[in-house]
Amino acid sequence: MPLFPGIAGEIEALIGQELTARLLRQWGGCQINIPKHARGSKLAEVIGLEAAERVIREIGHGRITLPCGSMRGTKRRRSEAMRMLRAGASLQQVALACDLHTRTVSNYRAALEEERGQAQLTLPLAFD
Repeated sequence: MPLFPGIAGEIEALIGQELTARLLRQWGGCQINIPKHARGSKLAEVIGLEAAERVIREIGHGRITLPCGSMRGTKRRRSEAMRMLRAGASLQQVALACDLHTRTVSNYRAALEEERGQAQLTLPLAFD
């Protein structure tokens, strides 16, 4: 069962999850041009010549709109930063890995700590 929705799921079935994720990180949420020939194309630069040829052969050339715009840009960087912070990475490690300022990462950490604090406050208390 494909992880990605719509046309991205079809592409995933052809080239695999890793290459599809790479494609979506590059152009998710955008219209892309599937070329007639893979060699020298931007598509081949991102997913490799063999995978690009497979996509062209099975889907055909033309314009398609890729879903998952959240896999690129600010939303992707934020979600990756939050994941790394939850896993215990330092501010500097997260900032470097996600191309963010350390102050931004610090704000994300504060938001996580606030979420944790609110979660504890909402727990029901039992009295015997």
